[in-house]
Amino acid sequence: MSEISFEDAISALKMVLGIDAWTDSQIILENPVHFDSQNQVGRLGVAELKAATKRLNEANRENAAHLKWDTRCEYLIVRNGALGPAGIIPRDLDEIASSEENGLKYSIGNPSLEFGVNLLSAAFEAAAGIRVPYFVQGARRRLRDRRLMGYLDPSAPSPEVSLEKILGEALPITTLRIESTRSRADFKDAAEAFLFQLAFNYDVSFRVAADVDHLAGAGRVRRRGRAAEAAMDAPRMTYNSDLVHHYQLAVSAESPMLQYLSYYHIAEHFFEKVFNDDFEEQVRRKIADPAFSLKRSKDIKAVIKLVTATQRRVRDEGGVDEQRALALVLEGFVETSRLVDDLNAHDGDLIQYYKANSPSFSENVPVDLEADRDLEVKAALAKRIYQTRNSLVHAKDGARPKYFPFVDDAELSKEVPLLRFCAEQVIIAHGKVM
Repeated sequence: MSEISFEDAISALKMVLGIDAWTDSQIILENPVHFDSQNQVGRLGVAELKAATKRLNEANRENAAHLKWDTRCEYLIVRNGALGPAGIIPRDLDEIASSEENGLKYSIGNPSLEFGVNLLSAAFEAAAGIRVPYFVQGARRRLRDRRLMGYLDPSAPSPEVSLEKILGEALPITTLRIESTRSRADFKDAAEAFLFQLAFNYDVSFRVAADVDHLAGAGRVRRRGRAAEAAMDAPRMTYNSDLVHHYQLAVSAESPMLQYLSYYHIAEHFFEKVFNDDFEEQVRRKIADPAFSLKRSKDIKAVIKLVTATQRRVRDEGGVDEQRALALVLEGFVETSRLVDDLNAHDGDLIQYYKANSPSFSENVPVDLEADRDLEVKAALAKRIYQTRNSLVHAKDGARPKYFPFVDDAELSKEVPLLRFCAEQVIIAHGKVM
């Protein structure tokens, strides 16, 4: 990543602080930050920002979520799940020192000034005048909420307030900082170990963020414009309650894994029925074929072979052949043209992505949704969906690729729209007109 100049840092901070001007020694705010009825601050030190910018440029900036130096690091951390158990909040944890032989010191809480500048610089470049990220809007609101500035002692005769304290309190994020007595390359492993220890002792689950996409709401399937053009109509059909509950769980879930499996359950609901119906139809067609004769033993054996092979496959699978059943569900209830339209409305790049790419945690399963042969398209689609599902639910160590929670979430998020739009068609296909 390119070096950040002092002027770049000022431009980034303007997104939150509304800087009016600056001199050699002071940064002048457009609107003073109020702490209570008697205390406010309208000017901040330039030297503090210059020092933070220098430290930032000395860091290895992998992305806006990670900063690393030889002997320290700072990671953006994200709480797993929208809600957590009552009790200790990690932002309130005191500094925790490790055993002397490790020489590591951990602290969790508000971001450093250099981390805040790096994050806002990335947001400034990404926004480019188009749309301010919602976390920046949240920071502006937090600055207007005087209760969040509780670190200032109103009784102090001349309270000194640092830029780091103000920005750190305003940004709605939490970071984990690790300091070492020696240079090391395993800070990520140390961070994962600390967060496991935190979850083990306090039932509070955090993860190291892979990037900052979640701060802009990326990764979630959101309808674009479906209800924007006019008010939503009242429903004209009723739907299967079990399917609706799975759908509601998927829509409300934060975890891409839970979203994916919940949408998969909607298709899975019909596996046994479509598989058995297809099996009956195969037997019926063999018997009804004009070439079939009850007097020829080879024809009877052919039917027996079909039945035996199907039963063996069911026994080996522990139930119906799920990939075959999924393909039958897609054949019976999903229109490829509508699926393509839904995907294009959501993200115009996804069709080509599915054609050229496979998830790293699955076998090679690209699918060309715009190909002419519909049955082949749905067979390939069923294979992609089924292998992705298997990667989520099977974690055995071995040669097969497997899904790693959180690490592969960004990739999995690209698979969620594909399955969601299929699941919606399945629900609608089984709706009953009122």
